[in-house]
Amino acid sequence: MTDTPLSLAARLAADPDPARRFQLARAASEAAAAAAAAPFEDEASGALDELIAQHGGNVAAAAREVGLTAQALHKRVKRHKDGGATRPAPSAAEQPQPALRFESAEFAVTALENWTLRQQEITDQRDVFLLGALAAGVDPVTVAETTGVGLDTLRRIRPSGNITLSAIADNWDPVLEDFARAVDARAKALAADVTSSTTRAAHRVWWHTARYIVTNAAPTALMPDLPDEKDFASTEEYVEAMINREPTPEETAEDERQPTALAVADGADAFLAALWVEMRRQATTTHAPGGDEEIHAAHRQACGELADAIHHLRTTGQVPPSLTEGAA
Repeated sequence: MTDTPLSLAARLAADPDPARRFQLARAASEAAAAAAAAPFEDEASGALDELIAQHGGNVAAAAREVGLTAQALHKRVKRHKDGGATRPAPSAAEQPQPALRFESAEFAVTALENWTLRQQEITDQRDVFLLGALAAGVDPVTVAETTGVGLDTLRRIRPSGNITLSAIADNWDPVLEDFARAVDARAKALAADVTSSTTRAAHRVWWHTARYIVTNAAPTALMPDLPDEKDFASTEEYVEAMINREPTPEETAEDERQPTALAVADGADAFLAALWVEMRRQATTTHAPGGDEEIHAAHRQACGELADAIHHLRTTGQVPPSLTEGAA
């Protein structure tokens, strides 16, 4: 027989053992909460049944209206019909593996912030992937089922006209190398003009971004004196020459300054799309690191210029004139 809050309270009053009284008190609290919630659960389930009926039995449509997934709504209705609404929730979940060990609470907070940023980076790429799938002819229902993104969201982000596709052809599009070289040239030009903390801040944004673009989108952009395939009798001879080619001292020094390549499983354009979002975010932030607004303003401006350059590249397939003029 299932214990009620009253029977648990009676046992609690009669038990002299404090450990058992603690367990009984906790069980009584959970049972009382479940019993108090039962009438409201009955009302909620009745309302859901009525809502599903109004939608002609379409559980997915009813779920969208109340902000649930179809699976969650179905489980909720089934659990109530099976008499599970009055069962108290477990007091703790089973732990599948040990928790991470942190040196302090501050380290833990930093780790959580880093995890949140990684999650944000994934979210940043969401819309270009969704729109790309729709433009490729994937049915919206398939997109929703594959990603868990609701049809309402797909309708919201889809433009009223045609979807604008990136003009970047593939990972080996020559314009990517031209763009990387132009960004690198701008960084070098700024380095020659560093006279203050603000000009140094702008240079560092361009310098680091140039190396990320080279590493992730155009790995051969800064390699000088490459052999020309036209000078070889066959493609095989050209490939062999490239494999056996020794790097120059300048190339070795450049390689040592390169950041670690990111895992760009979806191609250079996906990397550029995510980089554009990051540059736009930094260009519109309002806080000033260290309280120096002039440095932060220079940082924001550099990020905004880079975001505009990436947008121009992806929409036109050409290096922005502002970069080529600056390089000249």
